[in-house]
Amino acid sequence: MKKLLLTLLMAIMVTIILGACSDGADEKTGDEDSSEVSEYKIGVIYSKTGPNSPLGEPEWNATKLIEEKINSDGGINGIPLNIVMADDESTQEKATQEANRLINDEDVLVLLGSSGSGESLAIKGIAMQQEVPMISAAASTHIVEPVEDSKWVFKTPQSDRLAVERVYIYMNEQGINKIGTIVDSNAFGTSGLEQMEALADEYNIEIVAKESYNTKDPDMSAQLTKINSAKAQAILVWGTNPGPAVIAKNTRALGIDLPIIGSHGIANQNFITLAENAAEGVIIPTGKLLFPSQISADDVQYDVISSFYKDYTDKYDSEPTNFGSYGYDNLMLVIDALQSGATDRDSIRDYLENDVTDWVGTTGVFNYTDKDHNGLTADSLVMAVVKDGEWILLK
Repeated sequence: MKKLLLTLLMAIMVTIILGACSDGADEKTGDEDSSEVSEYKIGVIYSKTGPNSPLGEPEWNATKLIEEKINSDGGINGIPLNIVMADDESTQEKATQEANRLINDEDVLVLLGSSGSGESLAIKGIAMQQEVPMISAAASTHIVEPVEDSKWVFKTPQSDRLAVERVYIYMNEQGINKIGTIVDSNAFGTSGLEQMEALADEYNIEIVAKESYNTKDPDMSAQLTKINSAKAQAILVWGTNPGPAVIAKNTRALGIDLPIIGSHGIANQNFITLAENAAEGVIIPTGKLLFPSQISADDVQYDVISSFYKDYTDKYDSEPTNFGSYGYDNLMLVIDALQSGATDRDSIRDYLENDVTDWVGTTGVFNYTDKDHNGLTADSLVMAVVKDGEWILLK
């Protein structure tokens, strides 16, 4: 009997010891796993090639510039950034392919991009389905609205609604109330037209002619002739190059003497290069980075704009334009989240929605909320005009 009791007691003790060892080993492994963060991997999709390359290239360059600077300074709390770059070639198909690769194969924390509204809308669904925070560099309001269907998606460029609002404010100041619109038939152009129509009554604007074109159309003379016949006081063009440059040339060639007002999608030197002399006098809403030397030193954005502009031009010997500002702000928002301790997908998303308050970027001052994933107002835009082959702040 004593021998049986002794045997049972020894068996119980062995079980307890083995269990304790097992628990300790499991706990140690879990601790090691949780602390093994060797890098913060971020996926970036911009249009480095294709029709949207004038947008995507400065976004791409700004991203690489920041990555190099952060890592040369020791990373984020000692952990380096690993930016995985992808070129969507200005197509929705390639953007979708790359988004799936970055999320599923590269296992990135965040997805930044793309440059175009169509490409951004194409990858929005993937980000939402996979629950990966995404920050777009495109304009369409639909990228972040309705906000209840955009929980994981944010953006930094002023939405087309804000750009249209800024244009209409300018028109009111100039006494213009009858306009003809001509928009690209793509996602950017059609979204812009929606906002023109939605805001027209509020600003006492009458749209007397509505025309459209396809992105690569070589001539829009017929549409412009219709706008002129409708007694419009101005032509409002919504698209990215080359279309708006073709429209400027066609307008001048037809002898139509109407103001041409474009979208913030042509806020770069490429428009002036393509339109040549026809660019003179064209007016657009734009962010302030387009002309950093004309920004007042007491402007809240002065320091960040001046610093980024200098770093960019020193490295690339070219100007970043507003599109570089989107690339800058996209990545810096994520870096701020990581520095604050938001280091997984859920916490980064929550940081963007709840903690980006009066955040001064190169595009504007951001205030994201659960009702606004763009976080800007029309005041973040100024008006510019082409004068002597350069964009000039219109005062």
